Amino acid sequence: MRLALAAAFLVAACSPTPAAIPDLATPAGTSASGARLLYLTGSLDGAGLTPIDPLSLRDLSSEPLLRAKPAEPNPCEGSYSGPCALVTASGDAGALAVVGYSTSGASRVSVFDARSGALRARVSPEVPVIVDGLNADGSRIFARNWPPAELGAERLVLDPGTGKVVEREPAFSLYGAPVAWVIQNETRRLYALMTTADPRATAPREVEARAWDLRTGKELWRRDLPSLLAGEWLTGRVGSEGEMRARLVPGIALSPDGRELAVVRAFDCCAPHGTLWLVDAVRGDLISQRPYGGATSIFEKLFAPSIALAKEDDEVTVGASFGTDGSVLHVYSQSWKFDGRPDPYQYLGMVAVEVASAKVLGSDVKMEQWWYQNRVQWVRSSSDARSLYVFLQRAGNADPKGYVLRRLDPRTLAVLAERRFESYRYAFVLAAP
Repeated sequence: MRLALAAAFLVAACSPTPAAIPDLATPAGTSASGARLLYLTGSLDGAGLTPIDPLSLRDLSSEPLLRAKPAEPNPCEGSYSGPCALVTASGDAGALAVVGYSTSGASRVSVFDARSGALRARVSPEVPVIVDGLNADGSRIFARNWPPAELGAERLVLDPGTGKVVEREPAFSLYGAPVAWVIQNETRRLYALMTTADPRATAPREVEARAWDLRTGKELWRRDLPSLLAGEWLTGRVGSEGEMRARLVPGIALSPDGRELAVVRAFDCCAPHGTLWLVDAVRGDLISQRPYGGATSIFEKLFAPSIALAKEDDEVTVGASFGTDGSVLHVYSQSWKFDGRPDPYQYLGMVAVEVASAKVLGSDVKMEQWWYQNRVQWVRSSSDARSLYVFLQRAGNADPKGYVLRRLDPRTLAVLAERRFESYRYAFVLAAP
């Protein structure tokens, strides 16, 4: 389940234990003639990319976007392990990089024009790397050295036309254990939630928000987050693979203008109730700390006892993303309980939170029967802030089961349109033709 969730992200994580759910607020287009459109594909290498109508969710074209063979060899197979960017788009959505991996890192990077699908360049990096993404116009590739290393390891900037290293960003010490993080490629800023590095910890630990300049490796600021406990710890139980650990991962998201960092605690059932911290992303000042959560309904009072509470789970991971205009934050939580039950997974629900007031605007808890068995794979916001796209798997007791793409009202989370798929779909936000 962890691997399935990680593969849903724009930058896939192929390691057995993924990082926290990243910010997925890159806006999708809202019309066939608009600046950006949401593209879907069932292939890891980007083959079959098809634009989706932003309102009806139907295919806008019967022809795939990419004209050339996307990549080779097949990534993340065999003995390969570690994080890997399979397909990534530039900041302006005008370029698309497809990365072919082998057991020695990225063996080939193909860069396509996202509007026409034409191949711009196909190069082999001069050193073994892991590709993280592209800059705003696709003129630079951001990467790390192979094999995979810690978050503060040296990073590389490559020329997509030659594969040559044009810049090296220095390694730096984190002085702690990263729990969740987000990187702003254009400004080369890393924002991370950190705890003390203690492999023998027996309880969650206090969390500190920190920021670094990746170009220099300099720490820019650090800020305590009062009352937030998270991280990984020993449970005292022993399983088939040894000592069992529990993990709490808060949500983290950077506002569209890059000025505010949102941190969210939403570890409880049923609709995520929790706390929202807002931090000035430039100076590190704590702007606000507010609890959020609507009134408990009769439904929730009756239904909640039948669902495992997060404090009893072995892992709770929170996803958070800003809407396009930055006024609303979408928060959802997912949990796992590894106690021998057939399906250890449980969905804890999604809410739309007004950033300025921490008021809950909408929730999906009572959207349908067996909602708590839904598996949210990815979330995208439309560029006009009128739609929220959510791709999920209906599993467990749901009838029918399968994959579903939904267009939601971004404030109430009411379903506006729905389309079913027989298999998983990866999402990319690209410039419209």
